[in-house]
Amino acid sequence: MSRKIIRSIIPIAPPQYDATYVNQLARSLDNFIDEVRNPLLNIPDMPNVSVASILEEGDLFEDNGFVKIKRASASLAATNVGTTAVGTVTVVIS
Repeated sequence: MSRKIIRSIIPIAPPQYDATYVNQLARSLDNFIDEVRNPLLNIPDMPNVSVASILEEGDLFEDNGFVKIKRASASLAATNVGTTAVGTVTVVIS
């Protein structure tokens, strides 16, 4: 499926303005608009929630398919599940 992309129209600056600066500004705005319309973000080796407790504030981590940001006030604990057995159980039916 194709999408029609409408380019931003940035007016030509009056002669009093520095043309180089205005051209750089126009390119920056076009780049920003392109990124907002088509975000392409790939973060390889993103840690998961199991190591989030050792990350620094502002670091990104993955939690069940969602990207989250480590906050200073958030306390994260990894979940560990284990089983054990002690002794035996005898069931007698009379």
